[in-house]
Amino acid sequence: MGYTAYLDRNLEVIEAAKIPLTIKAVPAPSQEFVNKTTELNQAPTLLWRGGIKITSPHKRFGGLSGLEVSSDGRSLLAIGDKGLWLTGRLNYGLNGNLLSLTNGLLSTMQGSKGQNLVRKKDRDSESIALADNGAVYVSFERDHRILEYAAPLTMTTGAIALPQDFTDIASNNRGIEALTWLSGNCLLAIPERTTVSAKTSKQESVIEAYLWHQQNWDKLYLESHKNYLPTGLSSTPQGDLLLLEREFSFLEGFKTSLRFFPASEIQTALSLQGYVMRGDVLATFEGAESIDNMEGISSRIGENGETLIYLLSDDNLSFAQDTLLLMFELQKQRKPAGQSTAGCSKNKTAYSAALETKAF
Repeated sequence: MGYTAYLDRNLEVIEAAKIPLTIKAVPAPSQEFVNKTTELNQAPTLLWRGGIKITSPHKRFGGLSGLEVSSDGRSLLAIGDKGLWLTGRLNYGLNGNLLSLTNGLLSTMQGSKGQNLVRKKDRDSESIALADNGAVYVSFERDHRILEYAAPLTMTTGAIALPQDFTDIASNNRGIEALTWLSGNCLLAIPERTTVSAKTSKQESVIEAYLWHQQNWDKLYLESHKNYLPTGLSSTPQGDLLLLEREFSFLEGFKTSLRFFPASEIQTALSLQGYVMRGDVLATFEGAESIDNMEGISSRIGENGETLIYLLSDDNLSFAQDTLLLMFELQKQRKPAGQSTAGCSKNKTAYSAALETKAF
C-alpha cells in the first residue's frame, strides 16, 4: 500500500485553512453479531444510521485518528497523524441519518511550549477526549504524552506525565491509542497492546487501562478479544463505555470490533482490585467498501433519547485507503437522570449532565 504519512519531515504551519470536501455515501458494512458474555437487563443492539466517504484535494487532509462529536450532532472535531485539528459541520437527512460533512477547516496543533507541532516525532496525535469543563486532552505516539488544551484549536494549558510502567515498555508506534473522559473528573487511557498480567485473579491476556484521577494513575483491566487491539474509546452520557478495536492482516484486510461495557461493570472494576472487565461484543465489522482502519469513536444522545455512535477511519495518508465516517444507533433503554452511574465517581447514583452538553 502506498503510505505517505511519514515521508515528509517538518511541515508548514496551517493557522486555519478552509478545505473543500467531497462526500460519497457508503453502504452498511457486513456485521456479525456475537453472543453476549454478560447478563444485562436489555442487551444493546446496533442499528445502521448512515455512512460517508470523505475526500479532499488538500494535501494535508487524512490520517485522522481521534474523534469527538458535539452533543447536538452538528460539530465534528478530529485530530490525526500530522498534528492537525480538523473541524466541520455534520448534516443529516430528514430521517436523521448521517448525510454529509461540510465547512472543513484544518489548523496546526501546538505543543506544551507553544511551538507548532510540525516535526515528525512531535505531531503523531492519536486520540482525543473532551472533559466536562470543555478542556480537550490529546494523546500522542512516538513522543508519548498527553497534552491538555483549554479548547480546540488553542494553545496547551498543561501536560499529563504518563505512568512509569507504561513508558518503560512503550514502543514508538504503540502508545496511548484510546482516550476518553469519565464523569467524576477522570481520564481513561488505553495503549494499543495486550499483556499477561500477574495482578489479576488468574494469568490471562488482558488490556491494561490507565485511569488518571486526582493527579494519580490507577490501573484497570479489560479482557482481551481474540487478536483485536484497542484503537478508540468513548464514554456515553449514561456512564457506559464503548471500546473500538481493530484487527489487520494482509490477506483479509481490516476488521473492526465494538465492545460495550455497562456502567455497573466499570464500578465493579473500581471497587475490586484485579477485576477484569469483559463487557459485550456488540458486533464485528468487515467489508472493503464500508470498513477501513477504524480508529476514532464518539457518542451522544439523540433527539429521541437514543445513543448515537460515530466511527472514523484513519486512511494512513494512503491512496489505497479511505476516510470513512459511520453512524450507528445503540438500541438500549436509557436510564433517567439520577440513575446513571457517574464514571469513576464512588457515588453510584450521581449523574453528570456535562457529557450531554459537550460543545466546541
